[in-house]
Amino acid sequence: MPYDEPPLARTPNPRAVAPPPEGGSPTRWVVVAALAIAAGAGLAFWWMTRAQPDQVPPGPTTATEGAIRSHRPQRQPMDLPTLDSSDTIFRDAVAVLSKHPMLTRLMATEGLVRATALAVVQIGDGKTPVVPLSVMRPPTRIAIIGLEQGRLDSATYPRWNNATGALLSVRPTDAAQLYVNVKDLFDAAYAELGHPGGNFDEAIELAVAMVVRTPQPADPPELLRRPNYFEHTDPVLRALRPVQKQVILLGPENQSRLTTWLRQLATALDLKVG
Repeated sequence: MPYDEPPLARTPNPRAVAPPPEGGSPTRWVVVAALAIAAGAGLAFWWMTRAQPDQVPPGPTTATEGAIRSHRPQRQPMDLPTLDSSDTIFRDAVAVLSKHPMLTRLMATEGLVRATALAVVQIGDGKTPVVPLSVMRPPTRIAIIGLEQGRLDSATYPRWNNATGALLSVRPTDAAQLYVNVKDLFDAAYAELGHPGGNFDEAIELAVAMVVRTPQPADPPELLRRPNYFEHTDPVLRALRPVQKQVILLGPENQSRLTTWLRQLATALDLKVG
């Protein structure tokens, strides 16, 4: 599958980066989907800072009991808003949890739970969700070193540093606690997407697995310019799912940081991602 990246303007300077098109960049959804889940960790923080009795979980009584104890946090009792009314509490909570400007920008959008659910489901299917959370695109585009064919210019990798940094500003364990607390909202959004009675754990598991199983090339991959997109010259990379191709465009450092965070989230939720 090709990249949904437009070609660069033809110019004598091979390292020039073309201006962004009208639509959003699909690569952002890899990070943004995780960001939306992470952003919800603020709700857990908000709830846990209210007057609640201290609850200390009992320690394991035996080595076997400790070994099999679940990592998944217990749901904390709280009154959830309706799915239609869930945006305000997310925005307020995230403002307490993190002042990262990317999260603030994300929280200014509407339908946060529904947008997150849609993005996660599409990523799990190997697709690059183009519609949800469209405000999160970086201001620049990818570039290759060459005119019609060449290696990806690694100078374009830092355009994803801001989004990745926003994700890492939230601890995976906090994101896990939040998700458990508000899981009913995600299940409701999941049902609207054609999964009645479904468990949104399944969608998260598929999405995380899709991202963490993406190979990480040792060197910037070689791309071939096509009308309105780029294509891998390596047949192995060319055979990847569209969203995995976009993960590679994050750059090796951001890809590693994203993968580590998602694995930690999966561990905290007792999800199996391989």
